[in-house]
Amino acid sequence: MTHKVLIVDDEGAIRESLAGILEDEGYQTFTAENGQQGLDIASAEKPDIVLLDIWMEGMDGLDVLSRLKRRTPELPVVMISGHGTIETAVQATQKGAYDFIEKPPQVERLLLTISRAIREYELRRENFKLRARTGGNQDLLGSSSEIANVRHLVKQVASSESRVLLTGENGTGKEVVARLIHQSSSRADKPFVVLSPGAVSENTMQTALLSVLEQANGGTLFLDEVADLTQGMQAQLLRFLHDGMIEDPASGLPRSANVRVVSATSTSLNRLVEEGRFRAELFYRLNVVPIHVPALRDRSQDVPTLVNYFTKVLSPDEVNMPKISPAAMAILTSYKWPGNVRQLHNMIEWLIIMYPGKAVSPEMLPGEIRQSEPEKVTLMEEAVTLPLRDAREMFERNYLFNQLSRFSGNISRTADFVGMERSALHRKLKSLGVEGRS
Repeated sequence: MTHKVLIVDDEGAIRESLAGILEDEGYQTFTAENGQQGLDIASAEKPDIVLLDIWMEGMDGLDVLSRLKRRTPELPVVMISGHGTIETAVQATQKGAYDFIEKPPQVERLLLTISRAIREYELRRENFKLRARTGGNQDLLGSSSEIANVRHLVKQVASSESRVLLTGENGTGKEVVARLIHQSSSRADKPFVVLSPGAVSENTMQTALLSVLEQANGGTLFLDEVADLTQGMQAQLLRFLHDGMIEDPASGLPRSANVRVVSATSTSLNRLVEEGRFRAELFYRLNVVPIHVPALRDRSQDVPTLVNYFTKVLSPDEVNMPKISPAAMAILTSYKWPGNVRQLHNMIEWLIIMYPGKAVSPEMLPGEIRQSEPEKVTLMEEAVTLPLRDAREMFERNYLFNQLSRFSGNISRTADFVGMERSALHRKLKSLGVEGRS
């Protein structure tokens, strides 16, 4: 694979010299004579690294660096200057520069720096994509108050050693929350180990628990779907939580383990306790700090953020990245997502396979999403008794009222969905006496 290098320098001789050296080494080069041209080429060509002069007329290198980092934070930028000072180098580093090299650059050092920077850049991108493909992205994406509340609770509880019980439907991202708690805690440098009770039997629970406790010693043990614990398994877990010790089935000797327990359930443990199917004492030991992870339909304003994120990280490259049209995005935003974030993740992966690099219109979405919300009110019986003009007005009023309801009164998203300009929709709503929020 040929890597792209963008050279931004206002001295033509420097640009030509650097380009010649790098092209001899097999790199593809692009050159810019000023900061704005460099930003334009960076947007169009998506380089793997930027060589950036600090002292340029107009927009200087530090300003260009700041703008590049806002657009693509992970892009490595190597600053080059013939008038370098320690203060300038510190400033560049603080703004995110990968390295600082003085003019004229030593060829061996320059090539080594570029090679190392590109290798680290590619590794970060691959790790980023791998986490997204496996559902292990260590972030809670979205700006809704619901997900902001979860982030706040994670920050509050991470510094403590308290046990946490995560509740929420399947696919909402409870394991992501558990990993965030671990990564934000003092145990972050220790293992994060998952045990799914549904994957082990009552006879093997003791051995499985001992094994994961040894793996997670000093770190965090995540118990996924604790509602799957049988009565016998609940008793074994309760003894460990009470004593901090577990009996080794092979030797019969007690073994201790230092772990923080974070558990999760998509089933109401309160109801199971009332029905006598889950031990009350175990429930209270697990449920020291409860955190509810909201369903995606309860934070629909986060759908565009998640769609753009998954489209970016799941696509093999930018050429194959589908472009979601505003009308298609409006449908995705209004869909109820019974499978939550996991379903959205899988749907985006399907779009990438079916329509690589295409502009995705509503009819290209999966059938169950396109046809998800049939009209709830049939107006035909009433409409046939009215003159055409009145019947059309009644239909438009009810139709737009229902569409506004789908998008929680958001006029911009409603306009995208119904295919109208925002201002035209405003006028239409006003004439029909239908109110919405901007």
